[in-house]
Amino acid sequence: MEQKWIKLGLDLGFSDVEIYLTNNKELSIEVYQGKVESLTTSNVKKAIIKGIYDEKLVRASTENLSDDNVLKIFMNLKENAKALTVKEPAIIFEGSKEYPKIKENDFDFNQVTMDDKINYLIALEKNILKEEKVKQVESTYYGENYGETKIINSKGLNLFKKHNFAYSYAYAIFEDKGEVNVGFDIKLIKEFNELDPNKEALNTINDGLSKLGGISLKTGKYETVFSSKTFTEMLSVFQNLFSGEEAYRNLTYFKDKKGEKIASSNVTLWDDPLNELAPFQHSFDDEGVASFPKKIIDKGVFTGFLHDLKTASLFKETPTGNSFSGRISPATLYLEPGNKSFDDLLKEIKNGFYVKDLVGLHAGVNTSSGDFSLQASGNYIKDGKLDHAVKMVVLSGNWFKLLNNIKDTANDLKFEISGVGSPTINVGDLTISSDAK
Repeated sequence: MEQKWIKLGLDLGFSDVEIYLTNNKELSIEVYQGKVESLTTSNVKKAIIKGIYDEKLVRASTENLSDDNVLKIFMNLKENAKALTVKEPAIIFEGSKEYPKIKENDFDFNQVTMDDKINYLIALEKNILKEEKVKQVESTYYGENYGETKIINSKGLNLFKKHNFAYSYAYAIFEDKGEVNVGFDIKLIKEFNELDPNKEALNTINDGLSKLGGISLKTGKYETVFSSKTFTEMLSVFQNLFSGEEAYRNLTYFKDKKGEKIASSNVTLWDDPLNELAPFQHSFDDEGVASFPKKIIDKGVFTGFLHDLKTASLFKETPTGNSFSGRISPATLYLEPGNKSFDDLLKEIKNGFYVKDLVGLHAGVNTSSGDFSLQASGNYIKDGKLDHAVKMVVLSGNWFKLLNNIKDTANDLKFEISGVGSPTINVGDLTISSDAK
């Protein structure tokens, strides 16, 4: 099929043609009050057809994989190429010299019966409801994600990869003395037997209970520690600043800072597509360029931007294998963990704030200036230990200054489903504003 399409494109006058095929299968189950509230499956096959015509790269995507439809797409792409006036590098990649071998997850989630998956969610909900301060479990959720990717082009490239993982979570409402809060914990797995409804329930309960009895902090500066989850969220918001496309368009603070110190010496930021702790691994990107581990920041020094084929050509650099979903992005971005345990990281903090939840991550962040002002909740840190819960305050600072002020990192690296990860981080003093007197 793919070779037939490639020949069709070449016969129509395209100098090079590439076929990018994906097959994604998903399952989602949601249980509420012991009953299955929703159960959906999807199986989506999609093709992205790329071609170079008159030295212009054009592309189109379709879920209709019939030969007749592909012919129509090629005809439309020719017209699109004729209409293009912007001259940018038009490249279809011949392939890297070698590709890393990744450990693919071959566990077959289909061998687990649907009843077992549903019963797990029912047990999870029941265990959470045993806690007397839980007033309602709004949802217990289980999801599976399986995907295959194939790239074939007229230059002889022929690549295949797959990803396979599942995850679950519960969302519970806690109430105590008129105060209402939520408990939430997500579990990422590579095999079904990694799930334990007792442990996952306890994690959700502990999260919810830790937020009750919140007291606002007085306005001032506090030594601030971000949880793995909240610092991961911050990294996700600012990750585009490392894109070669942003540098080309002069939209990133890091333009012309390659080789300069932009962060604390404690900061080493990786893009590691092979990291087995992440939900998925990549041996190549969407353009067929080999993926490889790289330090974006090495002990505080910015090593350079991530590139796709186009920006690598524009900057006369080597492509880094970071073209995903039509844009440049990290494959697996994470901050390198340190050696301290969570408790040791807190030990010397006399007066601090542990950030567990952030609200308004897009509206409250200016990625150009780095300024942020976010609603946050968590725990007060007193004499080296977590003290009382802190209800919503406003946490303010500047991302670029924060990177330079990072004091320490814990050893508890954790990835979110996004593929971004972080350990617990001590970022030094930040300003907290509240109505407390």
